[in-house]
Amino acid sequence: MLSLLLFLLLAIVTIPISSHAFFSHALKAAKTRLRSRGLVLSGGQPFKAEEGLVPDFCLAILGDLHLDRYDMALHNEGRQHIIDNMAVLKNKLSSPKSQARLVSLGDLGAYGDAGTTTCFEHAKAYLEGYHLPYNLVTGNHDLEGMDEFSTDVENLQAWQDAFGLKFPTFCHQIGEKTLCIGLSTTRFRSSPFSSHEVYIPKAQTIWLENLLKHHPEEEGWRVLVFSHAPPMGAGIRVVQNVHIKNGCAFLNHSSGDEERRVFIRLCKENHCIKAWFSGHFHLSADYEDSITSREGTVFVQTGVMGEKSSRDGRRQSRMVQGDGEGLQVYTVNHHKGGELRLDVTIKYKPGGEDIVEAHGHEDYAHDKWFRAYSPAEEDGCYLQSPEGVILDAMDEEGEGREKVCWWHMADGRVLGVHEGQVIEYDAETLSPLGIVVDKEQLRGREMVVVGEGQALILVSSLEALSKETTEGDYEIIHPNEDGSYWRRRQRNKLVRQREKEREKIAADWLKQNFK
Repeated sequence: MLSLLLFLLLAIVTIPISSHAFFSHALKAAKTRLRSRGLVLSGGQPFKAEEGLVPDFCLAILGDLHLDRYDMALHNEGRQHIIDNMAVLKNKLSSPKSQARLVSLGDLGAYGDAGTTTCFEHAKAYLEGYHLPYNLVTGNHDLEGMDEFSTDVENLQAWQDAFGLKFPTFCHQIGEKTLCIGLSTTRFRSSPFSSHEVYIPKAQTIWLENLLKHHPEEEGWRVLVFSHAPPMGAGIRVVQNVHIKNGCAFLNHSSGDEERRVFIRLCKENHCIKAWFSGHFHLSADYEDSITSREGTVFVQTGVMGEKSSRDGRRQSRMVQGDGEGLQVYTVNHHKGGELRLDVTIKYKPGGEDIVEAHGHEDYAHDKWFRAYSPAEEDGCYLQSPEGVILDAMDEEGEGREKVCWWHMADGRVLGVHEGQVIEYDAETLSPLGIVVDKEQLRGREMVVVGEGQALILVSSLEALSKETTEGDYEIIHPNEDGSYWRRRQRNKLVRQREKEREKIAADWLKQNFK
């Protein structure tokens, strides 16, 4: 059948244009027959389901590695923790045919070395040291080899070549009726805003949609998805003043509304997606919202193994034990000698809502300063009719930052106040999108909503305004060209780098010619 498809493709190139319509129809028919046999061909790795596999398996999942070639002690120790714990999980498998596998969520290299051929070769040797078959996806830093590669396409190809991959995606059947699917970011230099946005192109989205369509829950299929960043709407903990501020927290964060929302919608529409694993935030699993359940999918944050990469001092990876009945998701505590901790049990309920049982533990009892607020319809903070002063002026000590509220503007956009900043939230998922007005802009000024939500203005004092007030006495917060309000505060890294190069050239010229 594949030979038939190749024949048709060659025929289209060599026959007269007037005959293309017939062969186009024949090509579509051939694709349909291939899909009916289990092959999915669009946008990513072709996949054909296998029969006769056993249902149970175990997985090890690595978060952002950021491997430093000159300081590997903790990563080598962490690898041994995974190997030892994998041996424990393997002993619980029902058959020698049951699979044990490793998945890396990307960001392989240390800062300054990330995205280079040397980095990829070092990471490959490191991953092979687990003595497990493995899959991996790209993270934002994996395309950062700007000194070595001119384009994202070249950088991505180098990553694929290093690991012997034909596609940046993967689809692996790890057990009977169970798929592992991986999605990779494909741009860094070409990002319109933050280079650290994890961007999944449309071709991969179409490929994922086709896979889900042809492997539905109604036929007994279960899917685990892996990506460097989580989908918007997952509800897992994010870092407001880093990833939200810079527009790079979620998949396709700085892209259009539809591109951002497509992934959570796929979860809602395809109950075969049982779990979605991501990294990116460098946060541990020691928060209750490091695992969430939304739209029929359990979303799992994966921590980091290295000490330099950790935001909260904890070093962790994930492990999963699965079978036809459900999943058990574990944390490997590398900072506690490789302790294996059960965090959540998922029991499949075909045709209904899966039972998700969280296992509490004492590690949750610690500072929660990383949390970003997300509105909820019944949280008591919604302003039904926003009008007038929404936020009083903050003093130098920042008094007034404790207020939390949210509302709809007249155009349907959702704004809110949290930690003394004005935040925009996605109107569909109520996930934080970005900062509209930061603390410095608000200091000493009141924020006022006027015209029944049609305009947002900043004034030194509403009481001080009069008929003689001019535009210089207040500031209007205009929406962006796309209708959103949040400001894209982090610019493309390549653009910034080239600006610095030109600035240096100019400074050197001035120094040489005007001493």
